Amino acid sequence: MKGKFIVIEGCDFTGKSTVIEKLVNTLVLRGIECVPTKALGGTKYGKKCRNYVMKYSGKVPNSVILDKMIESMQDMNEKIVSHAQKDGSFVVCDRYYHSTLVYQGMCKNALEMVEERLAKANLIEPDLTFILDCSTEEILRRKSARNETNFLDPKDKEEIDKIREGYLLLAKRENTILVEVGGKTIDEVSEKILSYCV
Repeated sequence: MKGKFIVIEGCDFTGKSTVIEKLVNTLVLRGIECVPTKALGGTKYGKKCRNYVMKYSGKVPNSVILDKMIESMQDMNEKIVSHAQKDGSFVVCDRYYHSTLVYQGMCKNALEMVEERLAKANLIEPDLTFILDCSTEEILRRKSARNETNFLDPKDKEEIDKIREGYLLLAKRENTILVEVGGKTIDEVSEKILSYCV
């Protein structure tokens, strides 16, 4: 079976990490080589980029944060995705340039600048991108139940609405699938994603 580059996207608190873990474990159990990674922090250099973003977001220009994110994605492409594609392995990636379009572009009113820089970055295009979505009310409920959050997480209903709106626009793009996770188990969400992949 030919490997695929799969991206899991969506607003915080939609269950991306849990879905990715289940998805990777299921693929491995089915005898499919699979490499999990992250767009921001998937490599040694990517972790340095992530640390920079976590430390300096809101303190340096948006364009500087964007550059660090692009550098992390390029490093991941070179060191993980390109090798997996040659080996025929699956790659399941936690976020990718779609997050950059939403958070650094749409939410910062800088979409044109972000799109221009991403176009010049020559990133590897995913085979499939799945955007996990549920209601803003459900996201707020999950957020309040979470013991640990960070300052980059969405703060309120207005911010979550804006993030969701951005992702819903991206869901209309080619090879992008919207997955409603509200009221569904992790197994149900994972099986739906797998139905498109294998």
